[in-house]
Amino acid sequence: MKRFILTTSLFFLCIFSFGQISFQKSFPEIDRYIDSLMKDWNIPGLALGIVYNDHLIYSKGYGYRDVENKLPILPSTLFTIASNTKLFTATAAVMLQEDGKLNLDKPVRTLMPSLSFYNDDLNNHVTLRDMLSHRTGLPTYDFIWDGDFTRKEVVNKISLMKPILGLREGYIYNNMMYIGVGAVMESVTGKSWEDIIREKLLNPLQMTSTVFSTEEKKKIGNYALSYFEKDSTHKLAVYYYVLQTDAIGPAGGIKSSVEDMSHWMIAQLNKGMYAGKQVIPENAINETIAPNTIIEKATKYDELTVGLYGLGRIMKMYKGVNILTHTGSLDGFYSNLTFIPKSKIGIFMVHNGSRGGAIRSVMAFPVIDKLLGLSFTPWSSRYLANEKINTARDKHIEDSIKNNRVKGTFPSHVLTAYVGNYINPLFGEFKVELINNTLQLTAWKITAPLNHIHYDYFGTNQDGTALPSFNIKFLTNEKGEIDRFSNSDFGDEEFFVRK
Repeated sequence: MKRFILTTSLFFLCIFSFGQISFQKSFPEIDRYIDSLMKDWNIPGLALGIVYNDHLIYSKGYGYRDVENKLPILPSTLFTIASNTKLFTATAAVMLQEDGKLNLDKPVRTLMPSLSFYNDDLNNHVTLRDMLSHRTGLPTYDFIWDGDFTRKEVVNKISLMKPILGLREGYIYNNMMYIGVGAVMESVTGKSWEDIIREKLLNPLQMTSTVFSTEEKKKIGNYALSYFEKDSTHKLAVYYYVLQTDAIGPAGGIKSSVEDMSHWMIAQLNKGMYAGKQVIPENAINETIAPNTIIEKATKYDELTVGLYGLGRIMKMYKGVNILTHTGSLDGFYSNLTFIPKSKIGIFMVHNGSRGGAIRSVMAFPVIDKLLGLSFTPWSSRYLANEKINTARDKHIEDSIKNNRVKGTFPSHVLTAYVGNYINPLFGEFKVELINNTLQLTAWKITAPLNHIHYDYFGTNQDGTALPSFNIKFLTNEKGEIDRFSNSDFGDEEFFVRK
């Protein structure tokens, strides 16, 4: 028996060693690719982890988590993984279904009667599977969770979200639906979403450094700052001001490291097994992989097929290789989690440069090329060319707006007439004040000068701050009084009524 155990152990050790040795020659080439990627996109810091079978075979930090103090990125450095949180939420939801506490295919209202949608059709038919696979027909409404609202307040606003497609008619990526799923999980268990994720996933997977809040992250200390380019000189500035609140949790709130995420990848590649234990039921893994929605009808590149969305991840083919992938984007952090099931490979990449967010969906492809010996595709060069086109287009739009400005016009009222608190049921309360003879707009936690454009159009200018700008048009009632304003920065035109 002892001889059998020893022989078996040596067998698996040999398999692991062979796999590591076979990939070893790729690592210097991967390093060169990462270096060029960071240079091309002005990325200050990046972390990479590669899992093969049940081992982390390569982990490395590149650049800085804190540029000013020259603090390096380490495999243990915490990053916001953003929407790669979604697979944790989806997996835990399926595990609760396995426990008999949820059903992904029954109307959500049977699980949480207080969760309401825009109309009776949605109320009677929307399921957790619909919400987890982005097929409810509801638009993104991302600015809602940008606001300073609690998770409960955000969930209560779902009833105001007007659909633009019929239920299951198409794919619309929607963070709000994942926040709603988190609320349902809390409702049926009596526990917070955070506690559910800790108990079912983080603790059994020994992801001891993975946290949810900014406060927890700061206690650990080894975390990355994020950066954006202030102007055309490409000088980096810290992305200190973040709009997102803890409300985003189930859709994008996890902070983790390459080391901890390697445990997650190992479990995903091994049908839920980690450290000899069945941490995640194999059926839960299979549920997340089953396709529910077609993401797009065509793809721009020959190397890729169209994507299919399961639960918290995307299935597609890359150069004939089946991959499972998802990206994350939040507050200047960008992540990519990609699995190659047939080769038992998992890749996690995350960085802290805002400009490099443009390449997040393809940044793992060159790593796949190197590991599998595929022909190398210059994805970075392709996307740099796209960036030039997009920059020129944006400048053209900006110039058109400036050219359409009617010079020599004035507001229709004295500035004090515009002062007040303006309310929108979805987006909350915006305040207009008059300070030093200049109108100021306070939207959520942002305060900025409200500059006159023409007539009763005003706008903030947040260039160089990484904050959103707001453009508003003041309107009058039948008495000629300023009583509301309209805003189209959120997509559709929204009206804010003066108190």
